[in-house]
Amino acid sequence: MENHKQNLNGIFLPINTPFLKDESIDWDGLKRNMSFYAKSKARGFLVLGSNGENKSLDEDEKLKILETVLQYKAPHQKVITACFVETTRQALRFINKVESMEIDYFNLLPPFYFRSRMTDEVLAGYFTECADGSAKPVLLYNAPKFSGVTLSLELVVKLSEHRNIAGIKDSASSGIEKFIEAVPDDFVVMAGSINFLFPAVLAGAVGGVISMANYFPDLTHQFYLLGKEKNIEEGEKLHLRLSDLNKKISGTYGVAGVKAAMDLVGLVGGLPRKPLLGLKETEKEKLRKDLEEAGLLKGDNR
Repeated sequence: MENHKQNLNGIFLPINTPFLKDESIDWDGLKRNMSFYAKSKARGFLVLGSNGENKSLDEDEKLKILETVLQYKAPHQKVITACFVETTRQALRFINKVESMEIDYFNLLPPFYFRSRMTDEVLAGYFTECADGSAKPVLLYNAPKFSGVTLSLELVVKLSEHRNIAGIKDSASSGIEKFIEAVPDDFVVMAGSINFLFPAVLAGAVGGVISMANYFPDLTHQFYLLGKEKNIEEGEKLHLRLSDLNKKISGTYGVAGVKAAMDLVGLVGGLPRKPLLGLKETEKEKLRKDLEEAGLLKGDNR
């Protein structure tokens, strides 16, 4: 039986999709980033997630991005593939199309266009049918800020009994400890934000999918280790430092901020795809100063 906690322990990067000025994908930039990440301490990658601008991508682009990540990752690194669609039929079609590739997990966001109809009964049916129809294990995704749909504790506990549902990525601003306490020991809980990664790991989360890891993969790994080792003093210091910086980057600018930070540390962030806009020059300069003041605008901190 697969050891999901061993597979998913550590920090996963929610891979960014770099775009050029003409809005085409910067494939050379993506390959350059992946070559760097393959040598980093990253445990693996979440591909085609919100940081990858999932909803802005054509299906053929999604497949090529996935192929590129699989080609350039290190052999020990795991790949989680996001599936953000509105129907069970669409989800199973996507799952069946890519599950023959060397991916390890699917991450399923609940449908949310008809959010008022997304009852526990409806969601249980969606996740169960997707898990039944997938050859690869499935991870639930709780992201109420983005989807407007909250996965209830009762629903997650029920789904944790499914043989092919391996865990949950929780990006809600509070409540991850309740999931950790309520689910079976072999059910994986992953933090979805640097803002609560440290307390989550202290409570038993195996790691996290962290946007900051796109530009500081090794630093976020060090932070994760402080939680795993229960180093409260050093962990709380770094927690305050990184969560403050995260609010100035992702919290203020979203995916465009992550991309600008990547550019500043020598990686390829590129532009977001319209209608999203990249940072203005004044915003980039402020971001540069924020990184310098945090003592993190150095290559050895990546």
